[in-house]
Amino acid sequence: MICPECHRAYADPDLRFCVDDGACLVDGPAVRVSDVQPTRELGKLVAGRYAIKGLVGEGGMARVYLAEDAETGAAVAVKILKPEHARNRLARERFLRVVDVVGHIDHPNVVRMLEAGVGADRSPFLVLEFLSGETVAAVLDRVPFLRADFALPIARSVASALVAAHAAGVVHRDVKPDNVFLVAGGGPRVVDFGVAKLREGVTTATGMALGTVPYMAPEQALADPVDGRTDVYGLGVTLFHMLTGRLPFDAGDDARTTAALLYAPPPAPTADCPDLDPRLDRVVLAALRKRPDNRYASMAALLADLERVLGEREGEIEAPTLRVNPDVYEPMNPMSRTAARFFRDLAG
Repeated sequence: MICPECHRAYADPDLRFCVDDGACLVDGPAVRVSDVQPTRELGKLVAGRYAIKGLVGEGGMARVYLAEDAETGAAVAVKILKPEHARNRLARERFLRVVDVVGHIDHPNVVRMLEAGVGADRSPFLVLEFLSGETVAAVLDRVPFLRADFALPIARSVASALVAAHAAGVVHRDVKPDNVFLVAGGGPRVVDFGVAKLREGVTTATGMALGTVPYMAPEQALADPVDGRTDVYGLGVTLFHMLTGRLPFDAGDDARTTAALLYAPPPAPTADCPDLDPRLDRVVLAALRKRPDNRYASMAALLADLERVLGEREGEIEAPTLRVNPDVYEPMNPMSRTAARFFRDLAG
């Protein structure tokens, strides 16, 4: 049995509640502890303080290492931009900009930033709290889908974290299972604010769409202005993926997937999983509307409905009705209108 709040696993079949937080235990997938791999960087000191102990993971832009803080003895995660990207000024600035973004947010479900700088080899680095566990994406690679009593507390925690982010003027722009980390023995963390947008500034070129295509809102896919409702859409896709084990729009390549998310109606979660609470159809479909004005007006409104489904808040679901019908996205500038025509032709 698993605690849906802290993901602690219990072997005693007669235990019903988590001894740490009192949550009702559910029959869900156990969160695996992070693997640490050997690395040639073993023993290297970053900033003269953080001794690398092993490689945790690697992405397209950076590597993440387990390190020990020589001053405190604490385990930390050190994220280092790869040398081929460290030579690019824009890549360096975007990488280090995470410090400004995460520094605005104070929430237990947002990964904590501890330090940042540039190493002796001129590669920028970030020092973050070390999280032992795995991403929701890794869990979905092992199991066909997540039970609602396991998935909904995750979605609620993510929504709560994003409410704090939006209050601080930060739009994440890449909400997806890969960026939700399940800490073994702790609550979920929203990670990777690398493409986040600060309210007071824009750091991406006009016409450049950043994010992950199947989780992009229409305005994001067309590089139109984004706001907190863009993250509402991303969390809607993430919740659909957790509950059904598939994406609402996945046409096999980015162009056709973009065409589908712009012009095809989203399926209801109960179409795949008829045993789901039918209220989840209203919640997810309201989050996945094409027009931002037709979605939940804020992440706080989506959070409130998730809490109602979980029985943590009284009242009926308040998923918004359509303000504009039909729900068709309207591009906001000549460039996005041109792109929209291309994708409309592709969609047929």
